[in-house]
Amino acid sequence: MGRISVPVQDLKETSQELQNIADLIGDSATLYHAAGDVKPFKPFVGDSKLADALDGFDKAWVAGLEKVSDNVKVFKENTDKISENFTKTDDESGKALEKDA
Repeated sequence: MGRISVPVQDLKETSQELQNIADLIGDSATLYHAAGDVKPFKPFVGDSKLADALDGFDKAWVAGLEKVSDNVKVFKENTDKISENFTKTDDESGKALEKDA
């Protein structure tokens, strides 16, 4: 029988790094925030054509960040599940071997 080695600690560290990425994404500034949270945003920029373009970019940026954040969250959850399942299986296998001994 071969030996299986699963780097559970590496998975746990990966999970923490994914959480750090999610936190950084959550802290990302939008143009609205970069402008000092000025309300309304568009008149602050000036030219309406520029303001519309910046507003469109800002909305797309936020939507993109949300999508990446959602993907990071799912990847983190899956990494946690893999780590938990391998640990659980290892524990159960050890207990079964102790019973047989």
